[in-house]
Amino acid sequence: GAYCLTEPGAGSDANSGKTTAQLSEDGKSYKINGQKMWISNAGFCSLMIVFARIEDDKNITGFIVEYDSENPNGITLGEEEHKLGIRASSTRQVFFNDTIVPADNMLAGRGEGFKIAMNALNVGRIKLAAACLDSQRRILTTAVQYANERKQFKTPIADFGAIKTKLAEMAASAYAGESATYRAAKNIEDRIALREAAGNSHQEAELKGVEEYAIECSILKVAVSEDVQNCADEGIQIFGGMGFSEETPMEAAWRDARIARIYEGTNEINRMLSVGMLVKKAMKGHVDLLGPAQAVQEELMGIPSFETPDYSELFSEEKEMIKKLKKTFLMVAGGAVQKYGQDLEEHQQLLIAAADILIEIYMAESAILRTEKNAKRFGEASQSAQIAMAKLYLYHAVDIVEEKGKESIISFAEGDEQRMMLMGLKRFTKYTNYPDIVDLRIEIAEKVKSENKYCF
Repeated sequence: GAYCLTEPGAGSDANSGKTTAQLSEDGKSYKINGQKMWISNAGFCSLMIVFARIEDDKNITGFIVEYDSENPNGITLGEEEHKLGIRASSTRQVFFNDTIVPADNMLAGRGEGFKIAMNALNVGRIKLAAACLDSQRRILTTAVQYANERKQFKTPIADFGAIKTKLAEMAASAYAGESATYRAAKNIEDRIALREAAGNSHQEAELKGVEEYAIECSILKVAVSEDVQNCADEGIQIFGGMGFSEETPMEAAWRDARIARIYEGTNEINRMLSVGMLVKKAMKGHVDLLGPAQAVQEELMGIPSFETPDYSELFSEEKEMIKKLKKTFLMVAGGAVQKYGQDLEEHQQLLIAAADILIEIYMAESAILRTEKNAKRFGEASQSAQIAMAKLYLYHAVDIVEEKGKESIISFAEGDEQRMMLMGLKRFTKYTNYPDIVDLRIEIAEKVKSENKYCF
């Protein structure tokens, strides 16, 4: 099948499509006219989901359209697109010229196409994250195998610190992405089961279950698509000159990774969606955002504790750091909402910075929760490299949260409020005991080297 949503003038603004559907006089069919582009599988599909606008409806409507090349019914296909990557995928333009579709082929109801399209994108986003994860794992495995075999200065390049750094960072980002993706998938799965138990049909339970975790789907789409691009880039670097050749797999991996930041909603759109959806839930009273944000502001006005906590238990300091990073998000998001209210969506740079904070918190927390659970099940000794990866990822997350928090606060706060928030940011992003990331990287890299693959 093929999913025909995007048009030349309707990309990120998917509901602005110009393709029309006109009801026949007898009310038995619709006549579809318009153009779709970047349509995957168009070259060999027999069924299309086509989105078109009926009259002057606010929202588009979905239709099930059958396609037979021997009897095209007004459907013509453009030539295969010559793409940067994913070249094995058929991608064409599709043109509809008085294409007749039975009225019964309307998908759901009139004007419900946009909602269907958005829910399809939610599912597509978490599926895309899973696909990117497999790419990351294969890229890292290929890279470490090459690094173990390739010798320079009579030494396998995998033994050099510069290469160990790359292998460790590639592994840590893949591990965090795995942790977050499986976490969200399990949450969605559990929510679907609860809704079915409550009497929803399986279809309705799936629709609502995914919709409830749309924020997490957007987070994963952004984080993992950018991680796989970075991973492929480092893979090329490990291969050196050979990585730049079409004869090695890294070149194709890098090209194929690039589309992941564009389709299923660009990463810019998904960043703004993740925070925007959360703020809208807060405005509707579904999520208490301003209450906890106010509590953080009151905490900033108080005197901080100078007692040294007991961080002897595994991840005790890391979990405390996650709590502080969440306070940072509440401080930034709450302050932004208080200042701009409903107009917050017009401040895209602020939304994107807040989204980066949200993304790093979710990814880092997921890695810690997964590792803590497995350490209790199998023992800390068996999870040594995983513990190192969770700590390494969190270390980088703290740096990103500090940078984006500072950028955000300076953009919307002034005077004493700004100084207070910046002091809070410094408090919320400060370790009591900084991890030795050089040692963490060495431990991770040695594990990957010895196993000669991504092995987690």
